[in-house]
Amino acid sequence: MRLGSIIALAVLLVLSGSATSAPKAQKECPEGLDADGKEELLRKAPSCDAAMELFEACAYGASGDTGLSEAVIENCEKNFAGRLSAAQRKTYDAEVKRCDAKARGGREGTMYISAAAFCRAGVAQNYARRFAKLKK
Repeated sequence: MRLGSIIALAVLLVLSGSATSAPKAQKECPEGLDADGKEELLRKAPSCDAAMELFEACAYGASGDTGLSEAVIENCEKNFAGRLSAAQRKTYDAEVKRCDAKARGGREGTMYISAAAFCRAGVAQNYARRFAKLKK
């Protein structure tokens, strides 16, 4: 690579912030919590996004994630569920249901159950974000 190209690349990285930006710190799951404690933590998280971050940190990567995802969904739905029209509710329910077909695809392993749980929580998070934008 020519020296001019290297300098141009370095300048681009500095200007874009890529060379100096640190990655976002990932939340950690508080130690000593059983499944019920984790679910309560997710329900009481200050926002849907915070609940999702904690879910990612506290996940088991197995079927136990189903309960955690339900807590995240409860947290997220309080921001939009009462505001959905009948048509929007039908679409939301269909998207949530599609998660099982997409993530599990008839497979029964616990990691597929976890993937479906994350998908359902992600749908709720997307709706919460969408309705938060409409609120502004």
